[in-house]
Amino acid sequence: MTHKKGLRITLTIISILGALLSLPMVMMSPMMFDAPGSENNPITQLMFYSLLAFPALCLMGGILPWIFKRHAISIWLYALSGLAVGLFFAAVVLLQIQCGRNFSCS
Repeated sequence: MTHKKGLRITLTIISILGALLSLPMVMMSPMMFDAPGSENNPITQLMFYSLLAFPALCLMGGILPWIFKRHAISIWLYALSGLAVGLFFAAVVLLQIQCGRNFSCS
């Protein structure tokens, strides 16, 4: 039981730090649409919305496991933070492969 509590505390700290450290990226994310034609690119929109969802998913992944800690599978709610990271990296990889690192590909 003690190592599980230590794991919960560590994952919570990582999730909260991830949410806080992502705020500057969220502030600068509207600048992705400065390139002409980038507002019509669905991959740029996916990256924008994944950046907007990143702090919310990290906070939910850090707080919800403590709210539902009496349930046996509540430890899996930390996967929300992993979902946020995965969604962002998927958008970055798609942008590099499909658009050649340009926000304004068609």
